[in-house]
Amino acid sequence: MPDTLRIALASFNPRMAETEANAARLRALRAQAAGEGADLLLAPLHALSGAVPAALAADPAFAEACEAALAALAAEPGPALILGAPWRDGPRLHDALHLLEGGAIRARRAAHEPRPGFDPGPVPGPVAFRGARLGLMAGADWRQPATPETLAETGAELLVALDALPFERGGEERVLQAALSRVVENDLPLILLNRLGAEEEAAHDGAALILNADRSPALRLPPFAETLAVTEWTRAEGAWRCTPQPRPPAMGEEEALWRALLLALRDHAARHAPAGILLPLRAGPEAALTAALATDAFAAEALHPLLLEAEATPLAQRLGLEPRPLALGPAATALAAALGATPPPDPLHRLALDSLALAGNLLPLTETPSDCPSAFAPLRHLTGAERQALAAWRNAHHPAGLLGPPAPGLPLPPASPAPQAGQAPRLTPWQSLAHADYKRRRLPPGLNPAPRAFGGDRGHILGHRNPDEAPAP
Repeated sequence: MPDTLRIALASFNPRMAETEANAARLRALRAQAAGEGADLLLAPLHALSGAVPAALAADPAFAEACEAALAALAAEPGPALILGAPWRDGPRLHDALHLLEGGAIRARRAAHEPRPGFDPGPVPGPVAFRGARLGLMAGADWRQPATPETLAETGAELLVALDALPFERGGEERVLQAALSRVVENDLPLILLNRLGAEEEAAHDGAALILNADRSPALRLPPFAETLAVTEWTRAEGAWRCTPQPRPPAMGEEEALWRALLLALRDHAARHAPAGILLPLRAGPEAALTAALATDAFAAEALHPLLLEAEATPLAQRLGLEPRPLALGPAATALAAALGATPPPDPLHRLALDSLALAGNLLPLTETPSDCPSAFAPLRHLTGAERQALAAWRNAHHPAGLLGPPAPGLPLPPASPAPQAGQAPRLTPWQSLAHADYKRRRLPPGLNPAPRAFGGDRGHILGHRNPDEAPAP
C-alpha cells in the first residue's frame, strides 16, 4: 500500500455545452500533470460540460456526447482524473463526479444535494484510489455536516469537494469557516476546488483550498486565474497529510470585485458578442467606470467605442480609445417633422445602440440596465459606495492581467447618501410598482397555446453555444 500521493488541482474555465473543446483542455492539463509526476488530477465541477442547465443535460444527444467524451478520456494514458459532468442513470439525471483510471470509469458519485432540475443521488460512500479512501462530494454536498460525516463514518480518509460557489462580497472568509468546520467535525483533511467561470448574474472564482486534519492550511490557489498545482501527500500513522506550499498574496476586496466583474463581462461576451463590444461613451462617473472595465477586459481591436457626448472625449483619450461620434441630429429632425415634436435624446440613443449592435453582431455595454434591452450592465447590482471604492482603487492600482492603461483618472461616483436622523426612507407606492411591472418584459405579450409555458420552470440558460443547435438568424 503506497504511503505517498501526488494530487494535481486544475483551475480552468470550461465552455458551456462544448464537450469537445473542454475535453481537449482536460487532455492538455492531464499531460501537464503527468509531466509533473501527478498520480491524480482534480478538475473542476462541470469541467466537461460547463454549467449546463438540466433541460440541456437531459437531451439524449448531449448526454451521449458527454458519455462518449468520458469514455475517450478514460481510455487515454496519464494520471487518474476526477471531473464533473452530467450523468444519465436510467430515468434519473445527476450532477456527478467521475473517476477515470486505468482505461475505465472506475466510480461515479452523484450530488446528494443537486442543482434544481437534477435528481439527488444517494449519500455517497468512499472511493478507493491507490490505497487511499477518497470521500468525493459534488456541488453543495460539503457545505452541510451530513454528507462529510457519513463519508467519515464509512471509512473515508480524505475529503474531496468540487463545487461551484458563486462569488460574494466577503465570501472567502465564509468559505474558509465552513471548510474548517468540516475538518474539525470529522478530523480529516479537506480539498476544496471551486469552479472558474461566469453565467448570467453569477461568477465563480476558481479558488482552491487544502486544510490538513490539524486545521493547518496547506494550499491556496489564487482566485480568478487558470492554474495547475501539484500537491504532495504522505500517510503516517494512518492519516494523510499535505505538504504545505507558500500562500499567494492576499487579494483585496476591491480587486476581487473588479476581477469578478471582468470575468462576468468576458464570459458573457464570449457567448453573445462574437464580433466585439459596442462601447457608448458618455460623461459621468458610472459611464467612465464601465468604459474602464471594458478596456481592462478586452484588447483594443475588440472594442467599438461610440462618442455619445462630447464631454466624454477626455475620458476616451485617457483610456486610449479612438471613438467615432454618433450623430443623431438628422434622425431627430426627421422624427420631429413626422411627429410634430422633437423626441428626447435618450430613446434615440437606445434605438441606435440596439440597431448598431444587431447589424454588427456586437454586445453593447451600459452603465444603466434601462439603456437598451440587448446590453450588458456590469455595474447593475453595485451600490454607490462600491462604485466609488472601485473607481478609487482602479485609479491607484494596475495589477497584472488588466489590459487598460494605468491611472485612468476616473471620476468618483457619488456614494449612496445615508438617510438623515429621524428621516424615514422614501418608498415608491406599491401601486406604482404594480403598474410598472410590464416594463420588466422585453417582448410583447401573446397567446401561448402550448401545454407548458416557457417560464421559470424551464431550465434553459439565456446564452450558450450548443454545437448541435443552428446559429441564430
